[in-house]
Amino acid sequence: MGGSQDEGSGGEPQGSGGDGTPGPDIATLLDGNCARATQRTSLLPSNVLFVVDRSLSMTCNPPPITPSATCEASPFLAAPGLPNKWEITRDALSAAIEQLPANTTVGLSYFNNNDSCGVHPLPSVDMEPLAGTHVDALRSSLAGVQPAGATPIVGATILAYRHLHELALRGVIRGNKFVVLLTDGDQSDECIDTDRCDSKDSCTRLLVEEEAPKAAAAGVNIRTFVIGAPGSGDAKRTLSQLAVAGGTARPGCDVDAGDCHFDMSGSIDFNASLAEALSSIAGAATPCEIAVPTPEDDAEVDRDFVNVVYTPGDDADPRLVGPDERACDGTANGWQYAAEGTKIRLCGAVCEEVLADAHARVDVVLGCKTMGPQ
Repeated sequence: MGGSQDEGSGGEPQGSGGDGTPGPDIATLLDGNCARATQRTSLLPSNVLFVVDRSLSMTCNPPPITPSATCEASPFLAAPGLPNKWEITRDALSAAIEQLPANTTVGLSYFNNNDSCGVHPLPSVDMEPLAGTHVDALRSSLAGVQPAGATPIVGATILAYRHLHELALRGVIRGNKFVVLLTDGDQSDECIDTDRCDSKDSCTRLLVEEEAPKAAAAGVNIRTFVIGAPGSGDAKRTLSQLAVAGGTARPGCDVDAGDCHFDMSGSIDFNASLAEALSSIAGAATPCEIAVPTPEDDAEVDRDFVNVVYTPGDDADPRLVGPDERACDGTANGWQYAAEGTKIRLCGAVCEEVLADAHARVDVVLGCKTMGPQ
């Protein structure tokens, strides 16, 4: 896909004048007397920080080989010659990372990181684009892990939010930001941050009710995907609450049923379930999103007078993309507002077409009444 940009910035598009006024192609398409400004915007780059459970229970084979209750009682129990939960996770993560575009920035954190309750402010593999040798660094890190210790979910996730936000503030990363949390259990009682909470329940509330919503809010824009591996059954409701708070709840889900996240606690084929979930996350983490440009006079954008124009990279004529408010992961085929109106998201076939077009141009045109495709 084409080059990326900072959120809220724009560039000169094909078919526009050097001063940002619509050029003849776009003006004709929109009956250009109304169009007062147009800015080409590129698809926002994505930044994904995987936060992965390496606690001792990840050494168990997944059900049905080793039932979760048996694993909790004897976490060293594993059938020889059969893959355990960590080995399945390692291989699935390596494959999922390869599905992401080369311009995706990816990092990797583990919890714990000291065979006890340790977490660290910096990822084990820091955030870098997948181009070059970074894929090898991620693979090598995953290959070197031996599960041990407890499960400090809260501290690891909060530190992941903080790290991504700091990188964004410094301009090191830009665009969409995601935390992908994978765990086979609940927050460990012994891994309590006494500076901010004094029990497992209060620490979990801190994450779900304060930190995750703050991270997902406009201006920070860090969304949280949650994967509950076999063994996480007792934490289903909490993990679903976290997915809701993190802005990634599955459509039509029920928090009380614990199905708002990627729940694999009852899966009889963890390998297939995890691969499917990571594939879905990889697609969602490379969304067709573009920043809504700010008019030169800093006036508020009138949402009823915004149009989206896609110009294919094969020099074909520009096309008007119509608005579509249906579910973006369902039947929608057009554009809709996202992130409280700060972004425009392309959905359906038009998204797939733009992602497949290395030289795609997408223009956001201000001033004309919003129109459907012609």
